[in-house]
Amino acid sequence: MTTQQDFTVVPLDKEKQAPTEYQDDSTSTSPGNVLDNDTSNDDDKAQRPTLREAFPRFLVLPHLLSKNAWILFVATSVVMIIYTWLYLGSLWSPLTRVQNVEIVFYNADKGFDYSTTPQQLVPLFQGITRNSSLGTIVESQIMDPAGTLNHVVNWVDKTQEEGWDYDSLVDYVDKGKSWGLLYIPANFSNNFLSFAPSTTSGPATAASAKPVAMEYVFDQGRSYATHSIVEKYVSKSMEALSRGFENNLLTSPANQTLLQVMHPTFWTQSIRFTETVMHPVLVYGQNFATYVVFIVLWIGSMLAVYSICKFLPNTIETVGVLTLGPDEPVPAGGKKPLPKFPAIRIVLARHTVSMMFSLLHTVFIWMVPQVLHGHQMAENFSGGYAFAFIWFTGWSFISMQFLLAHLLGVDGFQIPATMLMILMFTASGGVLDWIIMPGFFRVGKAFPFSYAVRGLRTIYFGSLENKMWINWLAIFGWIALPGLITLVMARSEIRQRRENMRRTATVSTETSKYTHNSAENIVDYQKERKNVLETGAGSNLVLAGGEHKARWRDD
Repeated sequence: MTTQQDFTVVPLDKEKQAPTEYQDDSTSTSPGNVLDNDTSNDDDKAQRPTLREAFPRFLVLPHLLSKNAWILFVATSVVMIIYTWLYLGSLWSPLTRVQNVEIVFYNADKGFDYSTTPQQLVPLFQGITRNSSLGTIVESQIMDPAGTLNHVVNWVDKTQEEGWDYDSLVDYVDKGKSWGLLYIPANFSNNFLSFAPSTTSGPATAASAKPVAMEYVFDQGRSYATHSIVEKYVSKSMEALSRGFENNLLTSPANQTLLQVMHPTFWTQSIRFTETVMHPVLVYGQNFATYVVFIVLWIGSMLAVYSICKFLPNTIETVGVLTLGPDEPVPAGGKKPLPKFPAIRIVLARHTVSMMFSLLHTVFIWMVPQVLHGHQMAENFSGGYAFAFIWFTGWSFISMQFLLAHLLGVDGFQIPATMLMILMFTASGGVLDWIIMPGFFRVGKAFPFSYAVRGLRTIYFGSLENKMWINWLAIFGWIALPGLITLVMARSEIRQRRENMRRTATVSTETSKYTHNSAENIVDYQKERKNVLETGAGSNLVLAGGEHKARWRDD
């Protein structure tokens, strides 16, 4: 009688194994060996897992903190740093760069005409002005390299250049060649004399006094926030200039005489500063809309590209791939199979679907500013023009994101596309112009977002209308170039998938033939074996083929 024995497998690389957590140490013994309690306890303590080793048994977290998790931690941190740096870096300390803003200065003052001034006052005025026009005095203070006013902005004095007048200078600003114009009119000095007594009308009155005013001309629609900063700096500088001029008069030896003869309103503000706003922004929200519109449009384009690539069926690529062409016989159902569509037509069809998505998105994006009360539209443009421009920009966004999807994959292009949107937005000059931003953000001039913002401001406010053709051309370039690259890549990918499909079909056909032949051989073998067994003529078969004999014996 045999007794069944239990055996355990002991790993070769370990001489001992720690008892399991369910085993009772007091009753566990191995056959043929009895250990004393002290030795057993010492070994148990030595082999018992430490807290560090036992920790993963009770918590899931240590199992998740793999190498990939740490890579994700680093990657997401880098993305957040880039986002924060782009947002804050683009808006950080613009006041330190106001001196980069170019403002044209022009002095058209023709000087003093003392023909109606009492003769006893003429030497007084000649003495305090040193026989110079008041415009020349102001010009010398502004253009003095050692003065503080000269470093407020980048002044460009065109007084001595020929061919300039007020209209040509305003047109110069309107075309975006300068950010503003500080203009001293021809009657600047004579308006100063209008506050003094006249030989024809007597003492000056509030009605006869004409303001001694300089005119500041700027295009507000070009960049509302930038001009708000620059205008504040220029106006404060001119106020300081006015106060300095007043102090010079009041501290001169003729101060008492001036206080008696000049009209009291002169001393409230001797030199005034007036503003002429071209292409004004009447609704701040519409200025905000000129770049928010395209942020939303980019997000909508991303959703459209992802939906088309992810969810729309791609079985159209396989239609007709395995058919023989127009001579393919009609199947039993009576319907002839569809022909194979050219790859380029499939790619163009997908782009057409994406344009339909973009059209729908443009309708809702364009509609909001149109229906809000008080929205602006420049004189030479219309709501339909704005709609066409926004949709056209959407085509460029679609083209760019299709290219990213082909390069990085459908599931991998969203994060790079989002980062690209942040870069284009912060570097577009939408919030602040590049002139008062760090130099890095001029990279935005390479992307369609910048031209889209500038173009929509032209449509809404009329600013920089002469550059509208550049906006259309730049956006078209971002439609054509990524689109052509995507077209070539997608066409190649479709052809490659079709070739792989043909190869798979060929291999499947050969496998089917081989399987069919093998099945026929097995049937023949079974028939032959049955015949031998029934007739007893197996000896010849055994001599002729040992393989059959071996198979029969195995059976």
